[in-house]
Amino acid sequence: MDEGAATRWTVGLCTYKRPDGLARVIDHIGRAAARLGEPVTVIVVDNDGSDPAIAALAQARAAAAGLALVFQVETTPGISAARNAVFAAADAMGARFMAMIDDDEWPTDDWLVELDVERARTGAHVVGGPVAPVFPDTAKRLEPIARWWSVERQTLNGKPFVFCTCNFLIDLHAVRDMPRPLFDPKFGLSGGGDTVFFRSLFFAGHPMAWTDKALVHEEVPQSRASVAWMRTRRYRVGNHAVNWEVRDGGRRKALLKSLGLTARLAIYPLLGREPEARMAGWLFEYEKVRGRWNAHRGALYMEYAREGALANEKACR
Repeated sequence: MDEGAATRWTVGLCTYKRPDGLARVIDHIGRAAARLGEPVTVIVVDNDGSDPAIAALAQARAAAAGLALVFQVETTPGISAARNAVFAAADAMGARFMAMIDDDEWPTDDWLVELDVERARTGAHVVGGPVAPVFPDTAKRLEPIARWWSVERQTLNGKPFVFCTCNFLIDLHAVRDMPRPLFDPKFGLSGGGDTVFFRSLFFAGHPMAWTDKALVHEEVPQSRASVAWMRTRRYRVGNHAVNWEVRDGGRRKALLKSLGLTARLAIYPLLGREPEARMAGWLFEYEKVRGRWNAHRGALYMEYAREGALANEKACR
C-alpha cells in the first residue's frame, strides 16, 4: 500500500462472554490480514475479565492466524470504556490505521484490502462498510426484511456518514489531537456513543467514505431473530437519537423533528420506504418515534446494562 513499510495496521474489537465468536473473528481477521500483505496487530479488549481462558484463547488464535496480539481487560462496565481502551492501545503502539469489528461478526477475506483501497481512492479519514445478518435456520422467514438487521450505507447532509464501530477503518493520525476519551462514558451503558463519536468527526470536517465491497457478516442468535426484538431495537434507535440531536442542535430542534416524524406516521406506509414489508416498516418506525418521545421525557434505554434481559446482548454496537 502507498504508505510503505512504515505503515502500522491494527484491528480492534471489544468482547464480552463470546469465546466462540472471538475465536471465529480472529481467524477471519488473519485471512484478511494475509490478503492485505502487511503486518497486522489485533487489539482485543475483554469487557469482563472473569474468565482467564479468554486471554489464552485469543493468544492461541492470533498466533495460529499469524497476527500480533494486544490483549487487555477493561473491568469498567459499559461499551464506552471498552472502545476507549481499544483506541488507547492503538495510540500506545503508534498505529496509523485501525479497523474495528465486533465479536459476533466475521469479515470477508478482502475486508481490509477494500477498506484501504477506498481510503486511498478518496482520501477519507474514515471508511465504513456493510454488515449482513446471518439468521439461524429457524428464522429464515426474516430474510425478506433483513435490511433492519443490516448496516447499510448512510448519508448526513448529503455526504457519506459512517455511524457505528462494527465495520470501519480510521486514519488514527486524523484523530490524534482529539480530546480523550473519544467515547463519552455517559453513553457506556445506554449505547449510542459510537454515533456521537462519528458525528463529532463528521461535523469537525473529517471526510468519510463507504464501500460495499468491505463486507462483514454478523451472526443473529435466536434471541435476536424476531420481530419483537427488532421492535425493541428500533425503540432504542429513536431513544438514543434524541440524545445526540440535543447534543448537536439543541432541544427545540430535536423536538421539532419528533413532531414531524410523528405526523408522518399517518402516511408512512404510503411512502414506499420499505416496499418489501410496508406494515413492518410502519411498526418499526412507530417504535422509533415512541423511543424518541420517551427520551424527551427523560427515559434512557440501557442497551448494555449488566443486569436483566439485555446483559448478554451485542457488546460492540
